[in-house]
Amino acid sequence: MKPSSSVVTSIYLYVVSINLFQDVAHSFSSSDQSLKHPSPLSTICDDGLCCRRIRGTERLASQKAVDLQPLEEYGTHNNQYLPHIQPSTISRRSALFISAAAAMALFPVTQSSVAAVEPLEDLSWGTATWSDAADASQPPSSIPLSARIVPPSFSTYMARFLLHYDDGASSWWNDQAESFSLLASYEAKQREGKSFGSYASSIQKGLYSYISGDDESNISSYAKVRFQYSTLLTSLTDKYGSKPGAIRDLALLFAMLPAVYQPIDVLLEIDKDAMTATGTNEGTNAENFSPNFQEDFTLLLPNKYQVIYSESTKSFTIKPNINLFEIGINEDSGSPAIATTFGPLSSQPLSRERRLTLDIYALLGISGGTGCALTHTLVIPLDVVKTRLQTNPGQYMGVFDGAATIAKEEGIKALLLGTQATIAGYSWYGVSVYPSYAFFKRFIGEQMLPPAFFVAHTNDVALVAGALASVIASLGLTPIEACRIRAVAQPEIYRQLGLLGTLKVIGSEDKELGWKNLYAGLPSLMTRQVIFGSVKFLAFERASEVIFSVWPELREATFTALGVSLVAGGISGALSSVVSQPADSVLTYVSKQSAGGSLGIVGGAKKDGSGRRNFISF
Repeated sequence: MKPSSSVVTSIYLYVVSINLFQDVAHSFSSSDQSLKHPSPLSTICDDGLCCRRIRGTERLASQKAVDLQPLEEYGTHNNQYLPHIQPSTISRRSALFISAAAAMALFPVTQSSVAAVEPLEDLSWGTATWSDAADASQPPSSIPLSARIVPPSFSTYMARFLLHYDDGASSWWNDQAESFSLLASYEAKQREGKSFGSYASSIQKGLYSYISGDDESNISSYAKVRFQYSTLLTSLTDKYGSKPGAIRDLALLFAMLPAVYQPIDVLLEIDKDAMTATGTNEGTNAENFSPNFQEDFTLLLPNKYQVIYSESTKSFTIKPNINLFEIGINEDSGSPAIATTFGPLSSQPLSRERRLTLDIYALLGISGGTGCALTHTLVIPLDVVKTRLQTNPGQYMGVFDGAATIAKEEGIKALLLGTQATIAGYSWYGVSVYPSYAFFKRFIGEQMLPPAFFVAHTNDVALVAGALASVIASLGLTPIEACRIRAVAQPEIYRQLGLLGTLKVIGSEDKELGWKNLYAGLPSLMTRQVIFGSVKFLAFERASEVIFSVWPELREATFTALGVSLVAGGISGALSSVVSQPADSVLTYVSKQSAGGSLGIVGGAKKDGSGRRNFISF
């Protein structure tokens, strides 16, 4: 969770699903034909939030009993799958393919009210749609890894098939590769593996919903599953059959199914010459597997592999035999994944952050203002002691001595000096800084920078966005912070005036400057807030990532995820407070002065006669 969503979960992940069409009569007779009679496979949701059918009925596969009876004959297929190995503690790097968590922010996000068509959403074969995970409170459905209605190898090879033959999928994948181009070679390959695994997962989940039917009624019937695969093969053939090599690759794809699920009748009707014809794919035109087959997910099976019909088994098989292995591994997020012959299959579908609309910015502002005001109000006594230590160094022996002395000499209420200014100032700070950070991070990353540069410099973008957000927050915080410091440092003068009275006094101290005198501490406060905000946001995000990478199970429940936010917030707050402390000391000195205009941070540092020790007073 990011700082902008740590108080209220207002930015949800979107996930993609592949929508097919049941009515073959209306399926893709031309590329520009309007699509009719849609029958969506599913809408898959991510981030532990929901799984919802587009038709409006909630559908949670994980909550339904899955009849595995049709899978008993799974091992009779000539192209044997290895038994599924449960995810173990072995590193995914020791597996053949690198699998990782669902890719985030895969598509550019615009603020336009009409979303631009994304390449992957413009699949020629059906459409890909993003579903809002906030629309349901149920946990996401999961395809039981033991229920091989849609085998992992089938899903990953179909993903490769679409990357080569579908223009939308191909365009999306090229954009993905381009966005990773400035990364180190190893990291780029790792990112590509994550994207492909999540992309294949979206396909598998969509296919599972389509093949299993409403309420998973098809699972208990070989014939129903076979009929759905027949319809699927017909649709794919009608759409891609005219492309060189597509028929052969489709035949290879459906020959990977268990014999009881193969659409035999449709496969037998395919022209024999078309079934053996190779196309333009680099992998197809090779005699053997390319050395980079396991890294280049656009490569298809070499031309020596052909589909043969066996009269004895009444099924299609691939010759020469191919080992369609499936090895259970763990992703970086701790979620189970499967490494297959054709690439990784993640347990998480593609995801992206939702578009930031005005209502979301409002929620960020409200939650940020409430959270900041609450937390700063709780630590007002500590802030009073800190300010006294900065304005009068040597007066107290430490924080506890200072608190006890103030309470004894001035009364317990003295520990609450500046409460009005604190609540007003940090309400403004929260209202302004969190929406601003979210806006600047998106705007810089998606509108100003090329995708490849943004991906390679994510930390730099976070620092700049945090700095810009802090500049905006400082404009409103400076006058109020000056009043707070005056009330704490000189309570005998300003306590009775209140916030508004103190603003008037400071604004009238210098007749030439007038109200500008309220901004005497702007340079030092802005310096403090820029350092504090930049480090805070970056440290929070990185600390959260580290914690979740070590204990990924903490993502599963809202309570534990909020706990991680609390710990990461404490770490980032402590770090940012330390690095911004010198500027904070200068700010206190400048704001304490009765008049004289802005000294600036350098001038304030020189004028502060308390010495270096005061710069690190707590």
